[in-house]
Amino acid sequence: MSATVQSRRALPTVGTPASASSYLRPEIQGLRAIAVGLVVIFHLWPHRLPGGYLGVDVFFVISGYLITAHILRESDRTGRIALGKFWARRARRLLPAAYLVLGVSLIAVFLWVPRMLWQQFVREIGAAALYVENWALAADAVDYLAADNVASPAQHYWTLSAEEQFYIVWPVLVIAALWCAPILSTRLGQRRQHIAIFAMLATVTVASFVYSLHLTATDPATSYFVTTTRAWEFGVGALLAFVPVLAGRASLRALVSLLGLVTLAVCAMRMDEATPMPGTAAVWVVLGTAALLWAGHPSSVAWSPTHALSWRPAQFIGDISYSVYLWHWPLIVILPYAMGSSLGMLDKIAIAVVTILLSWATKKWVEDPVRTTRRLGIPRSGVTFGLVGATAGALVAGCFVGWSVVDHDNAARAEAAESLLKQHGACFGAAARDPKLADTCPDPALDKVMIPDPSEVKKDHAAYRRCLKYLRGDDFEGCPFGTPRRGVPHVAVVGDSHARALMPMFEILVDQGVLTAEMIASPSCGWSTLPPAAGNPESRKVACAEMKANLDELLRAEPDRFDFIVTTSRASSQRASEEARVQGVLDVWEPALKAKTPIVAIRDNPEGGRRAEDDPNICLGEVGAAHAAECALSRKAAITDVFDPYEQAVERSKRTTYVDMTKWYCDEDKCPVVIGGANVFSDSNHVTITYARTLAPYYKAAFAKAGLLD
Repeated sequence: MSATVQSRRALPTVGTPASASSYLRPEIQGLRAIAVGLVVIFHLWPHRLPGGYLGVDVFFVISGYLITAHILRESDRTGRIALGKFWARRARRLLPAAYLVLGVSLIAVFLWVPRMLWQQFVREIGAAALYVENWALAADAVDYLAADNVASPAQHYWTLSAEEQFYIVWPVLVIAALWCAPILSTRLGQRRQHIAIFAMLATVTVASFVYSLHLTATDPATSYFVTTTRAWEFGVGALLAFVPVLAGRASLRALVSLLGLVTLAVCAMRMDEATPMPGTAAVWVVLGTAALLWAGHPSSVAWSPTHALSWRPAQFIGDISYSVYLWHWPLIVILPYAMGSSLGMLDKIAIAVVTILLSWATKKWVEDPVRTTRRLGIPRSGVTFGLVGATAGALVAGCFVGWSVVDHDNAARAEAAESLLKQHGACFGAAARDPKLADTCPDPALDKVMIPDPSEVKKDHAAYRRCLKYLRGDDFEGCPFGTPRRGVPHVAVVGDSHARALMPMFEILVDQGVLTAEMIASPSCGWSTLPPAAGNPESRKVACAEMKANLDELLRAEPDRFDFIVTTSRASSQRASEEARVQGVLDVWEPALKAKTPIVAIRDNPEGGRRAEDDPNICLGEVGAAHAAECALSRKAAITDVFDPYEQAVERSKRTTYVDMTKWYCDEDKCPVVIGGANVFSDSNHVTITYARTLAPYYKAAFAKAGLLD
């Protein structure tokens, strides 16, 4: 994305010295314009161009091609690679604009973004400043608590991070190849250096491609971001640098260019966010880009598509494409917070125009001056690295300040809330909706608090990481809560993360000596014969299948293990027909029902929606506790219109009970997101630990009513 297009020698074939001739590659600049245009259109109008994100893959191939060509020329000219100078040149080219945008983004976060998002945003800005954002996002993708994070203004720096890591590692590989070159036959002359370099880069490229296919199939969320699965895209461009521009008739070159351009266009229109990347789908994007690079610019053919790539507007956008990529995304993310509303068509058009203006200004007054200046000793590598370290340190320090401000505010609010609860705790949480307490609850004093605060709510999620060891391996058993003993019902809590979110409530009942429990729950794994929804990683599907198979075996081997089973799951997660979902539940219940073990099916809790942006805490962070009613969910959308297969499954079976706790969440029309001072949701669909615990007496009453507790 960031390699500078400039005059270039004809690139050598393997083992052949580089030609001394040089020429401009305007089609590459035009291709950069297409790539950044695809990305910007996708981000502004994703449904119009669902595969526009492939622009980043185009940039990766271009960067691999141009940077490797540069390294080869230096190797031919000097016989070595000056690592320090190479890295310093890359830093002067890339980092000034990148750090400028990060600094502006950090200030904008402090000015307009709700504080509940500050810690996520400053964490990602800090990761971007250190060029590890792709690994931070990969970690979030497999962290169930972070997987639904909202988009941050630095999220797009994952591509720049991958590219910077490529710039660090790639010349080191070339140097290693040069060290190995002397073992080749001296009869090869200078060609043995090229052969050694080609062999080294080809080996890494093939290894990355194989790993990319594996990880894309097994863990697509992680594979999208990590450098190891993207290296082959750079590598294909790098290997292309060893061959000359396609020889032969100009019409043949024009045809290859046209095929490459059509391939990219088809991919941009046919691919979407569900396409596994960067697996086999990325091959077409890489080949299309490589075809355009290989064909060059057959200027003598009137119908060659590279004429359009050479037009002045395309060259202008290509020239500022790096800054366009940097600026467009923070504007898209932060402007809705600044305006207090979602983006409309005019807003999006304005973003596109402002992006071009900011990018032109950045190129003219930041990128080019820093890259070409002789002042302050900046061309010296040591000075460059010192300035980079100081700027990155300042950005990270700013992020630390933002993080600390949130921590300080949360500590003060927590102390005040604790003091308030000592006086008004009787009406906290679900008790505020208890008709038996109507004379005293709800308590107006609790209208002043939200516990936990929206900025702390991610920490109030029932993760139970200690339980993972019980659900893996051959010695399968449920994660224990309390020690089973005679006369106390022993319960299995089965399902997905929504079942797990209820365990804080069960812990209260365990502490009261009402029951003991085993949790058998896995993310996205409703207790049904149906598998998790298609969008889940393969690793999650495998874990779910193993959990259900082990549970089935356990129920058959120990039919008296549980006094009753409680199950719930996210009702909106399945995409099968209603009848198939009901039958999937009945089939999986069969072993327990044959053993005459009662089953309690709990209707799913309300939810805000399927997107991270649907998290009601975002609204709460903006309006505060006094106006929490503005953030309430529509009961119709959150409950009424959501089909729950458990209800029909209970109607068709014996020894089963359906428990609907909706009244503890919702009124006739609305589902408040703060109840009796308790913040109900930790994200768009999971109940907080805090609110789940306040439900304990009401679940106890429901189980007793079903005859399962004394």
